[in-house]
Amino acid sequence: MKNIYIKSLLALFFIGIASCETVELDLTESPNQVSVDNLDPDYLFNNVQLSFANFVESSAGAASFSAALSRQFAMTGGNTYDNAYTPISFDGLWNSAYAQVLIDIEALEPIATELGLNYHLGVSKVFKAYTYFTLVDIFGDVPYSEALLGNENLNPSPDDQIEIYKAMLTELDEAISILNSPSPDYPLEDFYFSEGGTVDDGTQESWITAAKTLKLRVLNNARLAGADLGVNITTTINSLISGGDLIDQPEEDWVLQYGSNRTNPGTRHPGYYRYYEASAAGYMSNYLMWEMISEKGFDDPRLTYYFYRQDTNATNENVFTLGCLGATAPAHYSNFVSVYDQATPVPFCVASAPRGYWGRDHGDNSGIPPDDEKRTVFGLYPAGGKYDDGSGESTQEEGTLGQLGAGITPLITSFFVDFILAESALTSGTNGDPRVYLEDAIRGSMDKVIGFLGVDGDATGTDVDNYVAFVLDAYDNAANDSERLEIIIKEYHIASFGNGLEAYNAYRRTGFPSNLQPTLIPNSGTFYNSAIYSSNFVNLNSNATQKNRSERIFWDKNSLDLQ
Repeated sequence: MKNIYIKSLLALFFIGIASCETVELDLTESPNQVSVDNLDPDYLFNNVQLSFANFVESSAGAASFSAALSRQFAMTGGNTYDNAYTPISFDGLWNSAYAQVLIDIEALEPIATELGLNYHLGVSKVFKAYTYFTLVDIFGDVPYSEALLGNENLNPSPDDQIEIYKAMLTELDEAISILNSPSPDYPLEDFYFSEGGTVDDGTQESWITAAKTLKLRVLNNARLAGADLGVNITTTINSLISGGDLIDQPEEDWVLQYGSNRTNPGTRHPGYYRYYEASAAGYMSNYLMWEMISEKGFDDPRLTYYFYRQDTNATNENVFTLGCLGATAPAHYSNFVSVYDQATPVPFCVASAPRGYWGRDHGDNSGIPPDDEKRTVFGLYPAGGKYDDGSGESTQEEGTLGQLGAGITPLITSFFVDFILAESALTSGTNGDPRVYLEDAIRGSMDKVIGFLGVDGDATGTDVDNYVAFVLDAYDNAANDSERLEIIIKEYHIASFGNGLEAYNAYRRTGFPSNLQPTLIPNSGTFYNSAIYSSNFVNLNSNATQKNRSERIFWDKNSLDLQ
């Protein structure tokens, strides 16, 4: 990972977050009418980078829809899937895609083409592909061919999602080709792969690697739908592996890197702002904390890096503060047991209560007690907060604690790639040993987290070795490839903390982890196989019709009844 300082990015990024639910998609001027004479391509490209950052945090961030559905963060907006989300819930995500990143790219492309700015053009195509892939992964059919035309078409119809995937695979190939051509050096900072100064051939090479790795990620996600795409998934992935140009080293990781400036401009991780200012917003997932505390019978070495406890003993709290303390687990919870120990049920209420891991169960939308200074909050990784040394102090200290929010949002990391290759090798027969990939993935995650931002904790190499040995022993003793795949996806679920989209896609693609915590209320309605459309899209577009959350994305070929 490059150490990138992006003050200007985050300043506009948080402005975008604050305003994203009020901007409507009623654009009235075509960006193609903007001329080279009155628009600086460098300034516009910087805005593309800012817009993309906004979109990534909206779609993959810890408080987002995908993180809550995958139990990386607590879903507290409703106690059933019927009332947890409404069309308005998706206005911010929809707006950040269409009214920000994609419209900026639409304006930039003709200018970059005319001026021969291959770096600007190639990178923008990577951004475009990631954005459209994500829109399809979340919504299914979305506007593409008729989108962004301004007055020429104010009511774009959704395109077939398979055709969008095909188009974006072509877009990635075009990006790689363009980035392989020289481009003038610019005194322009790349917010993802440049360390400041001029953008050069080395920066373009980083983006080529990112584009190829994104293609790997997408093809594995659609591995059951190769015929729909007209792609031989196994052959194409093997070609990418043999090409040797994938993100396979930590210094190549594609991440959003936040700064430590509090205001004017504010550059800190959104999760830090949520918990390290004057109050706490949202709850950590009891399920994820249980995975890391109890499911294996010992602590995950990353536990104290992921989470910080403001209260180290929840057993001395009263029912008013934590209402579920006096309750028993719902009967249907007994249907979901540990992947590693079939006698251990999924958690209810406080995970390992005597130790103070204070989160919420899936679908707990009960009232908010005065527990701002008791909830477990983001720790050191990935939000740049405090390492949990057991001190149990309040984190609401006006943004003065920990690493001041200088964290990351991981888009594609080298250990993500190892998990992807493990799954692909096991299920699609692509090159490599899935067991080796699995071990490399776990160790890569541990290396990224332990000592993050230079903070030493209590985790040791022996702790990591013991963890790896436990998982590999379970993998070796699994009865079949389905059980082996579940172990791979279970470990990916834990390691991808900070990017809920990866976990959400994996769950729908495989049905694993099979023991995700259910809602507190049984029979809580159909799971969100995909998101419903934004209210802006449905209410302002005469060609838009609201969809049903039961609709599956084209690559979601399993028939499982997801919880």
